Amino acid sequence: MKKLIISGAVLCATIAACSKNNGNDTTAPPKPSIVNTPEPYPGFPLALTNGATKQIEIYDPMVTDWNAANAKTGRWSPTTTLGFSTDEINRFGGGTDFKVRTINSITYAALADNSMAAIIAYPSGQRVWSKVISGNLHSAELLPNGNIALAASDGNWIRVYTASQGANSSTYTEFPLAAAHAVLWDPQLRCLWVTGRDVATKAHILTALAIGGTDAAPELTELTQYRATLPTAWGHEVSAYQGNKNLLWVTTNGGEYVYNKTTKTLSMAPTNNLTFVKGMGNQPSGQLVLVRPDANKNPRPQISCSANDWSTSTIDFYTAGGQWQGSRVVNGACFYKVKILDANYQ
Repeated sequence: MKKLIISGAVLCATIAACSKNNGNDTTAPPKPSIVNTPEPYPGFPLALTNGATKQIEIYDPMVTDWNAANAKTGRWSPTTTLGFSTDEINRFGGGTDFKVRTINSITYAALADNSMAAIIAYPSGQRVWSKVISGNLHSAELLPNGNIALAASDGNWIRVYTASQGANSSTYTEFPLAAAHAVLWDPQLRCLWVTGRDVATKAHILTALAIGGTDAAPELTELTQYRATLPTAWGHEVSAYQGNKNLLWVTTNGGEYVYNKTTKTLSMAPTNNLTFVKGMGNQPSGQLVLVRPDANKNPRPQISCSANDWSTSTIDFYTAGGQWQGSRVVNGACFYKVKILDANYQ
């Protein structure tokens, strides 16, 4: 696969830290007693946020050994050559979210880290917009008008920054949401899906926000008809369900679920209630890809992330029906989030 190298930052030329209130969990992925030969998995490339290397890394699921040189097809971190400030470079710890989006035939990536967020050109990695922002950022989404939506778990808010107004624009609108963890744009309903806790009732919820106003002065309003109380506490990930625009993947500390936009209900995902899933999505084939912290696996994998208790060295793959297929393990990695690199909103 062709690589584009820019001042030490590499991004794949093919489009392809969490709530730290982790408890101990005894649930481990059901794995066969016989170890099978790893198989190539077709589908979009996978973006991983790696706290060990402090980089966003792109991997090819068709490669069975992710420690091989050809497995990692791209990597990115902010540099002065790419247009980032020294403060932004020093604050970047590997990322908490990364989404690739195509707008008007131009491809960008929106990314978040604990205390900074950015929009970059993709695959060049060049800065389009960025800002140091406190609040423990967990998720980012590039909106079709060029603005960026962010979720901050300690800041207890969802914000939309007016990145469309310039590379250094600092204007934003805010919706209060405690322990906010996820933002995902829905082009059909023209809303922003979010997870967090109701500030008043403390309920753990998935809900949708309408974005009104103008590009320069946006406004956020909850679409309460889509609100759903999460079956278990501490909502985390919300991601697109490839192949069915009426569904969403939703994860919490207590399990993973499928949200139906028509019935406005949550049902258990086929992976059957794994816990502390930090990132989850599916390939067009239906195959599920997810990450769980090594600290929450019993037994803990021999190759694991020892730097913190919210990351992993292992990416797990499941069939559409929830049967464990296999894993990819990267020695020394501390992966927090995995993203299917599909540039299309859905």
